[in-house]
Amino acid sequence: MAVMQILAPLPIGFAVFVVHLATIPITGTGINPARSFGAAVVYNQAKAWHDQWIFWAGPLSGATLATLYHEHVLRASALKALGSFKA
Repeated sequence: MAVMQILAPLPIGFAVFVVHLATIPITGTGINPARSFGAAVVYNQAKAWHDQWIFWAGPLSGATLATLYHEHVLRASALKALGSFKA
């Protein structure tokens, strides 16, 4: 099990690498909302602000969906399993 924990950064780094390669022509690799916001502030052109909302809406909606999934699916099944042990 310790070997798997040591190797955990590799797939994460590979996933970030693939996302960067795929989004360079589209967003200039703006996968971080703070980085995208900073670049828009420095560039300060209408084009930079036009699609700025997607860099914030995407992560916020993803975090909301992940929270709901955890609360209503994962946690609910764990509580259901614990409830079966009650006498």
